[in-house]
Amino acid sequence: MGLVKRLFSHRQRPQVYTRQEITALEEGIIQRFGNFHEVFHEIVSPDIHVDIAVIEPAPQREYFTLVTMGMGAAPMHLPKELRKQNLDRAELVVTLPASWPVTNTHENWYWPMRWLKILARLPLQENSWLGFGHTVPAGEPVAENTQFACMLLDYPRRYGKGAYRMELPGKNVVNFYQIIPLYPEEMQEKLERGAEYILEKLQSVPYDLITVGRENVSQA
Repeated sequence: MGLVKRLFSHRQRPQVYTRQEITALEEGIIQRFGNFHEVFHEIVSPDIHVDIAVIEPAPQREYFTLVTMGMGAAPMHLPKELRKQNLDRAELVVTLPASWPVTNTHENWYWPMRWLKILARLPLQENSWLGFGHTVPAGEPVAENTQFACMLLDYPRRYGKGAYRMELPGKNVVNFYQIIPLYPEEMQEKLERGAEYILEKLQSVPYDLITVGRENVSQA
């Protein structure tokens, strides 16, 4: 059974933030990433309710920022040695060019939103966790117009270190991670030499702003 099918194979009452937590999260997103007036609301929520805040381009921010709201309602299952580091809750970020048709549901344009939801659910479905440097392979190119076939989690660096995490009411901490799509060759280098190595190589291209035809730094 494929990854996407497995993620939606179970139906149960979704885990959600409290009203106080979601209010704080929305305010935290505005402070870190920008004001938003549109939310892609999830209609069917099998396990957690994952909405996506859409921060539109602005004169000082000529790109879209999309942020999940709901992944962190369910704590992830951390290894024992990490359980005191406040890494068990997360939300995900993608950055798209101002020209990206974010409301277009064709897979050539919808895949960043799809992968926000896939990765948001993965820790709960797999009884595991996601954090900095983790990679999740797609198994094939994510769309017809690109050869990206893997997702790497990085910190949302362009927004500053203050955007890496926030505290919710009740002292729970939410970590924000940015999704960076990789080519298969880049993923292989990451697996062989580590996340910091491939991220350093990616500095030569606008790697955190998703563009379907960006240079493959492992073939340069």
